[in-house]
Amino acid sequence: GRGLLKGKKVLITAGGTREAIDPVRYIGNYSSGKMGYAIARAALREGAMVHLISTNPSLPHPEGADMEYVSSAVEMKQAVDKQYDTSDVVVMAAAVADYRPAAVANQKIKKETMTSPDLKLTLNPDILLG
Repeated sequence: GRGLLKGKKVLITAGGTREAIDPVRYIGNYSSGKMGYAIARAALREGAMVHLISTNPSLPHPEGADMEYVSSAVEMKQAVDKQYDTSDVVVMAAAVADYRPAAVANQKIKKETMTSPDLKLTLNPDILLG
């Protein structure tokens, strides 16, 4: 690194959000978060103070990054909103779900009670729009 980001606070999002259907099922995507983590490592090499908001706690966190783990798009938006105004650079590398179930069941939905499931979806907030 050449110190291009020395003293700068960089906010990065990574991974695919998971939108709960019930306590054991979710709607998600195949995003691993590896791109966001690579960007975080590059920013750290350039001297940045990195806050990484991730959906994947199984990846090894970049040494020196301030980590925050979330699951859903709503949780990610809340986390981004807390950090956004104090960040110098924001990189949105997460694969955020456009929709989530309109209602989340409190307990596992039994297969026998839903022979033909009807899953109603609602729009998630757009994190990029603020």
